[in-house]
Amino acid sequence: MDRLMRRMLRIAALLLACALAAGPAAAAEPADVLQLALLPADVPDQSYQFARSQQAQPLFRAVPGQSVEVRGRQARWWRLTATRDIDAKDAPQLVMSHPFLKRLEAWRPGDSIGVRRALYGEDSDLSHSALAHVVPLPQGLRAGESVYVRIHSRSNVVSTFSIVPLAEVYARDGAYNRLRTFFLTALGVVALLSIGFSISLRQPGYAYLAATLLTQVVTLAIEGGDFRVDPWLSAIATDRRTQFLLNTTAVLASVRFLMFFLDLPSTQPRVARVLNVCSAVLGTILAVSVFQIWPATAYFGNIVLLVVIAAIVVACVRAIAARRIEAFILFAAWAPLMLVLVVRIGGQAKWWPNFEWLGVAYPWVVTFGGLVLLMGFTHQHGTILRGALRQLSRDRDSAHRRAAYDGLTGALTRPAFEDALASAVAGAHASAAPLCAAFLDVDRFKLINDVHGHAVGDEVLRIVAKRIGNRLRGDDRLCRYGGDEMVLLLPNTALAEAMRIAEYLRDAVVASPFAIDGVLVEVDVSLGVAQLRGGEPAVDLLKRADGALYASKRGGRGRVTGEDGPELAA
Repeated sequence: MDRLMRRMLRIAALLLACALAAGPAAAAEPADVLQLALLPADVPDQSYQFARSQQAQPLFRAVPGQSVEVRGRQARWWRLTATRDIDAKDAPQLVMSHPFLKRLEAWRPGDSIGVRRALYGEDSDLSHSALAHVVPLPQGLRAGESVYVRIHSRSNVVSTFSIVPLAEVYARDGAYNRLRTFFLTALGVVALLSIGFSISLRQPGYAYLAATLLTQVVTLAIEGGDFRVDPWLSAIATDRRTQFLLNTTAVLASVRFLMFFLDLPSTQPRVARVLNVCSAVLGTILAVSVFQIWPATAYFGNIVLLVVIAAIVVACVRAIAARRIEAFILFAAWAPLMLVLVVRIGGQAKWWPNFEWLGVAYPWVVTFGGLVLLMGFTHQHGTILRGALRQLSRDRDSAHRRAAYDGLTGALTRPAFEDALASAVAGAHASAAPLCAAFLDVDRFKLINDVHGHAVGDEVLRIVAKRIGNRLRGDDRLCRYGGDEMVLLLPNTALAEAMRIAEYLRDAVVASPFAIDGVLVEVDVSLGVAQLRGGEPAVDLLKRADGALYASKRGGRGRVTGEDGPELAA
């Protein structure tokens, strides 16, 4: 638990560091540089000619602060009056935050045509990010001059007006784009890892989390203006059904993931039944909304979402009380998101104001939740993953051993020996140290197989290799070269010493008969020894050792023969 807390604190610190490093800079202008006033919706004439006329000025009602909120389908006129001179030398820009689903038409002093801004469509301003609608003020503003702005909004998120130098606008755009890249990358990585968990652990429940995160990625991409370059994607992004379908899909997928992650059908069947009903309702809303969305659809969907949030809280609290670590992980990951959703729903339902910080908080809490869940995966499945890695390591070592060591005798296989020989030859040439090789063959091995059977013959080879292997020095190597033929590699050993070692090993083999299945088998071996010559390749060394072995065979077997002819007979 303490480790989890430390990990979550690290994630929170990471997000905070990203916010400080990439967050938009503060406005250069003081908050009261503009005085806002709103033309009431009940004024019959809402044309731009009337809004700018002298007759309309007394009808505007002053609005405190710099924030605007537009409700309903009717476009509203706002008058933004400069409270002091705005110098044109800094290229001042009129900036309206949170532009998603909001169309802006601005009339500056002296304009004969208004400046239009929208995040998508023909009025989209691709020279700036989706952080704000930006209208240049090339002449600046004198104190008392006004800019008249008509806003049509399908969003309940509050926007703020400010006047910012062009250089600062670009700086904010850069910071905003870096931050969004972080959000989208983090969520995309967690989504891909969720798919990996689903496949590797054979747990399809993680696919629901991947679906949840991927819909959030698409939502953030739409709100960030990533689809505005392509007309077809722009049409999808601005269709009022798109956001509703994405949000409903995200909630439905997250409900199914929650039931899987906490195993609610088994541990909390009543909560599971509630969430199953909510899933059925959300599925129905999702299917119907593909064709039509009514004004009450969003309201009804939000009510279901509140029920889901309440059920999630109950399920997590009960599971935490039962000391289930996955419940703590889930609650820590989703508590900030659920809080933001509740505040957002309440603002849309007019239970309290629509706070401007909601537009900034939402991507943060979604990203935080995804990263905490990723951390939770590594904790919850750490034992499984570590066990899998250990098993993989054991399998790899076992496969390596099978490739390097003969299964019957335990000696090196021929490919492994050839690698060891090449390395030893290169080292001997480099250091001018002596190196010897000795071929060994079981005398009359075919007769042993014919008389006693191949099982006894295999046991003879195993015992020969064991008796020799037990007497080898640290750097010596024994290889089963093929059939009953073996080869010894003796580093740092001159020929005379190698022949004494070979005879010592032969004596160890023939010291006593082999007792196999109640039968005593007399076994003898022959050896041929050769020493590496200067600049000689490994293959020539083996040829001369093999030739010495055949000399032992021709000399009557049961003896050791050196490459230059001397023999050590039994």
